[in-house]
Amino acid sequence: MTTLGAVLAAVALGALCLAIRSPSAVGRRLEHLAPHPTRGRSPFRTASARDLRHAGVVLTPDAFLVVKVAAAAAAILLMATLALFLSIGPAPVLLGGYAGWIAPSLVVAGRAGRARVQAQRATIVVVERLDALVASGRPAETALARVLERPTGAALLDQTLRRVRDAYVLGAPLFRTLAHHAREEGLDACASLAEDLERSRDMGSASGAILRERRAALRAMERSRALDAASKVEGRLMLVLALCYLPALMLLVVIPLFISLLDGLAV
Repeated sequence: MTTLGAVLAAVALGALCLAIRSPSAVGRRLEHLAPHPTRGRSPFRTASARDLRHAGVVLTPDAFLVVKVAAAAAAILLMATLALFLSIGPAPVLLGGYAGWIAPSLVVAGRAGRARVQAQRATIVVVERLDALVASGRPAETALARVLERPTGAALLDQTLRRVRDAYVLGAPLFRTLAHHAREEGLDACASLAEDLERSRDMGSASGAILRERRAALRAMERSRALDAASKVEGRLMLVLALCYLPALMLLVVIPLFISLLDGLAV
């Protein structure tokens, strides 16, 4: 078991050295010539730069890969140390390394997914404000430029709107810029809204009908989500009752009653 732990530790250390080594001169030149395809072919990268940014992790994908290797090595060393004192076999050591490898990716994926869901839900705030301003007589582009200055409560959506506002101040087209940045961040609802507004402007149609239709659709989605969450409350409450009150009922009522019945039968 000691030999197995030493071999696994050496493998983890070698993988860590390979992960942190600097690229060759040829590799750096290829990155300058074709940065996206070259970096996208790495079979070891399990978290994109967008996921790391959405999760609030201030690391590059390469640095995050080093963190994953270090976590896997630490888990392997911990399980190998436990294997010295406990007869647990090699399987827990391998499982510990695998858990250390995937744990950072699961944390990043979970945080990024929650940030995107929150931003998608906060899109209705943008639609409500746009609809109110357009209904008061403002053009859609002027109304959207005003909405970009107000926070929505979702950090990811606020960052995207801030980038769009800065680009708009520099002279970029508003609807097209919003659609581009929203697609880049994975905010499909906001991107489709911007595309519909740009299409209505190009065709000369009224944007108020589009905003009302989009507002009704988002409200229906939110209502459906709320009803779905409410339908799960009863089952969760039953689970809480079963886990919290059933053991106390068994200890205070059922077991003493069963013991008294046994004493009565013994007499």
